[in-house]
Amino acid sequence: LFGSTLVSMLSAAMMDYQMMQKDKTLKLRKLRRYLQENEVAGCTAVRVQKQVEQRLAHRECLAEDDVVALQLLSSALRSQLRFEIQQPHLCRHPLFRLWSGMDEKQMQRICMKAVGFVNLRPKDELFVAGSSAASAFALENGEMLYIQYPDTSPVMAEKSTRVPAGQWFCEAALWVEWTHVGKAEADTACRLLSIGAEALMQSLQKDFIVRGIAAEYSRQFHKRVTSARPPHAPWPTDLSVPFTDYCDLVVSMSKQTQLTIGREALNQCTGHRGARAMEKLREEVDSSKSIVVVTGNGAIIRVVSLVVLRAVTSDDWVFMQIGKFDGSEVKSAFQLPGVKREADEVDADTLERIFRTRLMFLRDHIELLGTERQNMEQESKEYGVQTRYMRSICSARLKDGAQIDAPTCTWQDLEVGRDDSINSQTLGSYGASKPLDAHQRSLFKILADIEVYVVSSGGDSGNLYAWLPPDTLGPLDSANGHTVLKAWITGLRLPIFES
Repeated sequence: LFGSTLVSMLSAAMMDYQMMQKDKTLKLRKLRRYLQENEVAGCTAVRVQKQVEQRLAHRECLAEDDVVALQLLSSALRSQLRFEIQQPHLCRHPLFRLWSGMDEKQMQRICMKAVGFVNLRPKDELFVAGSSAASAFALENGEMLYIQYPDTSPVMAEKSTRVPAGQWFCEAALWVEWTHVGKAEADTACRLLSIGAEALMQSLQKDFIVRGIAAEYSRQFHKRVTSARPPHAPWPTDLSVPFTDYCDLVVSMSKQTQLTIGREALNQCTGHRGARAMEKLREEVDSSKSIVVVTGNGAIIRVVSLVVLRAVTSDDWVFMQIGKFDGSEVKSAFQLPGVKREADEVDADTLERIFRTRLMFLRDHIELLGTERQNMEQESKEYGVQTRYMRSICSARLKDGAQIDAPTCTWQDLEVGRDDSINSQTLGSYGASKPLDAHQRSLFKILADIEVYVVSSGGDSGNLYAWLPPDTLGPLDSANGHTVLKAWITGLRLPIFES
């Protein structure tokens, strides 16, 4: 019985192979005839035949429509099958992972109506510059080339970018009216997940909560597309739109949407974490004090977003916040001036708020150069999860000849500040309780001559700023430097107190 079964299998395989070879031979014969009848040049005919032979030799992945037996399945079971095949790929995007956890049936409907796979051979084009985008794509395997041209993109010369597996193409097509600004071409055999924009929107109509999150996500994405231009951000492309990372968009959403996303992220949380830490994190989310999201790999993280200004002079002196005051109490705060990003803000909005509320005196005297994003993650012992700090650094340069009009103050006793005998006795009343070494004394002598800007935030409170030489930044940001900084700002003659 076993022998006869084996013989039958081998015979069937041989018949399949012979039929495939016969089909291949027939296709090549017709191709050669076509080329001859149309008098195609020899060099072009060789290239055409070679590419056809290579593609006929490549075994393509089966598409769902190729498997006739699947049509026998009930619609419910077929929907479940497609969902299980597509879910691992789709849920690498945090938004779709969130929705999958919220409503699996809804995600099955999305997979049935809007999601599919695209198989490309080498040199196949996925899209070309100037065409309207109707779908987003995620490259599952293979490599592609993304090519931009000066006539359709803000590039000076043709630019090619190699795209590895895992990269998304044209996510913007799902949320805005998007026209391709480059060409995507397969460099090797590729398989991509595709999501149709119109079908996705139709699939979202039945779930009020999911539809609301999609609407907010779309609104924030649109704001970044329209604001993506120098100097605040690079121009958007089919590969990326600046600052549209999932965490970036959630930070700018409404408090209610953040609450919905945070609660669902905590519901999807798996793995052992301290019950007390998780309960505290849940309280933070419920009170809108913390923003929590689920990532594409299923982890949950807290998100904190900051926007800071890094302004420099022509000789590279840096504008820094050095302290803050409240009444007669003065505290050191050595950092670039900045604030947390609030709901419905992009980086440009937050920077404008910094100028409007803190640095109006500087606004017209600097030229913005660009924005750089720095992300850092660290474990939060208090909450038992990773915290991601997203810092947007807005670079600027002081205009030549700028005259800044703002209240300033200086060290109370400049003669003491310049005295080479500076020690813990002379500065003891200013917080320098330990003897100052030679480096600290040298640093203090530099600071004592620097003007400090006093910016009131209302009443007797506000912030202190100064232009600092670049070689003082590192020392001031050290433990020894903090002692000098404290002595410096504690001894400042603040005009608000003198009056």
